[in-house]
Amino acid sequence: MWIFCKYGFFSAVQHKDKTDKLLIRARFEGDLERLAGSLPDDERKLCSSITETPHADYRFRMEIPKCVFSKVMERITEEIDYTNFKDSVHEGNGSRRDFAYMRCWAELRHWQNCQAEADR
Repeated sequence: MWIFCKYGFFSAVQHKDKTDKLLIRARFEGDLERLAGSLPDDERKLCSSITETPHADYRFRMEIPKCVFSKVMERITEEIDYTNFKDSVHEGNGSRRDFAYMRCWAELRHWQNCQAEADR
């Protein structure tokens, strides 16, 4: 699952060796640090520390129990206070993150428009 939220961009996948855990992967360590920082202490203790995998597709990783991650997703949902996600994560000054997010948004919009044309 890909997740774009105020904390950053993440890929959440099943841990290959631990059925009760997910591997939360990120391109940037700061994204995982913000996500971990949002956890109450008792939940943070159940997660692994952030590890770096320099040659992997996602450079940074953290193991998190599924039960904790479901609470994370619930809190992220409850924290939504914006009417426009792009504006809520906009860093300004043409940051590379803004550019990357907008490219993703634009590609998916383009695909939507192509599908709409095909449906006509």
